[in-house]
Amino acid sequence: MPGLLEILPEYVLHWIVQRGRERRVAEKETLIACGETPGALFIVLDGVFGLFPPGAERPEEHFGAGTVVGESSYFTDRPADASLIAQEPSLVLEIPRSLLDPKLEHDHRYAADFYKALMATVADRLHQVTRRRYAGAEPPPDDHRNHPLVRKAQDEIDAFKQLMVQLDKEGIRNGAIAEESYGKFAQRAQTLLTTCREVLGAGSQLSEGVKMQIGARLQHEMLPYVLTTETADRFYSKPRGYAGDYVAIQNIYRNVPGGTGRLGPIVDRLFLDIDPSRAVRNRRALLADEIVATVKSKPAGPVNVMCMASGPATEVFDAFARLEDRSRLRVTLMDIDMQSLAYVDEIRSKQKLTSNITLVNENLIALYLGRSKTTVAPQDLIYSIGLIDYLNDKLVNKVLAYAYENLVPGGRVILGNFHPRNPAKEFMDYVLEWNLIHRTEEDMNRLFRNSVFGKPCSRIRFEALGINLFAECSRD
Repeated sequence: MPGLLEILPEYVLHWIVQRGRERRVAEKETLIACGETPGALFIVLDGVFGLFPPGAERPEEHFGAGTVVGESSYFTDRPADASLIAQEPSLVLEIPRSLLDPKLEHDHRYAADFYKALMATVADRLHQVTRRRYAGAEPPPDDHRNHPLVRKAQDEIDAFKQLMVQLDKEGIRNGAIAEESYGKFAQRAQTLLTTCREVLGAGSQLSEGVKMQIGARLQHEMLPYVLTTETADRFYSKPRGYAGDYVAIQNIYRNVPGGTGRLGPIVDRLFLDIDPSRAVRNRRALLADEIVATVKSKPAGPVNVMCMASGPATEVFDAFARLEDRSRLRVTLMDIDMQSLAYVDEIRSKQKLTSNITLVNENLIALYLGRSKTTVAPQDLIYSIGLIDYLNDKLVNKVLAYAYENLVPGGRVILGNFHPRNPAKEFMDYVLEWNLIHRTEEDMNRLFRNSVFGKPCSRIRFEALGINLFAECSRD
């Protein structure tokens, strides 16, 4: 859940959610029209909206569930400079100015916290716009151009592009690219990722401004190749409003390269081969193991398991395939994305698991504020694979509180998170604009200690590559 919702104090957001009214928006209906000043703030509860600048035929950005829209116009009191159009049937929470303005006028503490959060959100969007402008800018100024790290970054970018030209010529000449050539390509790509970490990572000696310019330059050079792929293009374009949607994750699980032109499938294969994608496939097996172990830990009776932000839930179907008595496992899959749940529904029907798997479309705003309408049986295991990578500590605390409340005594919660040792972190940040919150073991222990669990993790596991960690704790 990005932006304003992460920053607003809970009492501010609570008032907004209480006073707001739900509004359904039909596919292709305009929520905010370019040139008009919206009469409300909107929180996207379900669906996806596209941002269309004047004259654009395709959306420049996508906003999914949890996003607050209309805040820039509210803050500046200026007409919108782009239209926001529903890309599918959607649901928003509408907070009319006629209610919000008097609240801000008479409750000064509330107004101060509200405007502080709004300004931070607008500043963050300005930062993103600045990064994109850097992408077409000139190289770093002369006083930075000769810095060894700057030269190294440019040399690696040039070497990668030269190899791409060679591969394309090989494809034209032979009709295909040899495995040996792909191996050299993969090695060059790995070197580029390592250089990205050295130049753009936390340990870099370069200033943030120079790193931003180099990173934007890297995106400018690499994006044409990214857009030819099936997998990485989805990470970048975010058609569901965020990079790791159910289609993207399922594509990683399938591990079948696709794309356009001669080089698209080759570059796509690379993205499916790099360590973060392999780690995603590894974690699927790890969570299936945990589900099966939970069932076997109880000698008899039903076992209840819940997955939050379930996505394609492939690990659940893997677990069912390994159980002798499938009737004992009862799974609740919670996701904010209706299309994701529809995808899972088709699979559970084919596998005759409709009575074993309950699908819950829950918006996370209600969950975080304790206003969830969903009632579930006490759970033996509650887990999430890739939810909290997108959430700040405050929102993770809400997730842990919800999990604790719905666990049986002795029940476990397992939360997955990318570790900072992810070798593609900088490439993901700057090129794909896939900005995840990476956390260490101590970060996870701190989150659990400061939550209702009140103690550090009982266990932290890693998938085989050590890139995804899984922190576990049990309810006393």
